[in-house]
Amino acid sequence: PANATAVFQARQLGIPNFSMLVSHVRVPPVLDALLSAPDVHVQGFLLAGHVCAVMGFWEYHPLVARYRVPMVVTGFEPLDVVHGIRMCIRQLEEGRAEVENAYPRVVVEDGNRPALAIINEVFEACDRNWRGIGTIPGSGWQLRPAYALYDAARRFAVSHIQTQESPLCRAGDVLKGVLKPNECPAFGKECTPRKPLG
Repeated sequence: PANATAVFQARQLGIPNFSMLVSHVRVPPVLDALLSAPDVHVQGFLLAGHVCAVMGFWEYHPLVARYRVPMVVTGFEPLDVVHGIRMCIRQLEEGRAEVENAYPRVVVEDGNRPALAIINEVFEACDRNWRGIGTIPGSGWQLRPAYALYDAARRFAVSHIQTQESPLCRAGDVLKGVLKPNECPAFGKECTPRKPLG
């Protein structure tokens, strides 16, 4: 929302020397791609509370209905995380698959409507490349044509720059639950928090 507001205001004020390189992502298409993969081993998801505070969690209901995998909106305080894990495990033990909100003090199902309005005014969905997975349709955001003047990728002709994915990176397998992070041969060696492969 803050980035959308900045671009919106730049256009409203006629500021020509402002641009943004957009790399925002949309989570539901990624979860759909992961869950539709034949080798996925994920049994449940903790949905990021800060994302759901803006976007809501209404888009996850069809995914849960289709794939029968529990999803729990969770905050980031230690007790929030434990509570979200507990709710997810309880669903698994009871044979349920639902979207549950373990973070109701911040998140509502419909999200933040004013924030969503500015996001939808300025951005539109686009395809995005994901490390270890490939391109996922509709999993990113890009500036709408009306705001193209502020698109740094167009303005500075940098869209041809591509990152080279390391052959050692197993992020896609980690995301699908095929590997635990510490089972990746590069974990803690070639790939560290300070110098990730991706």
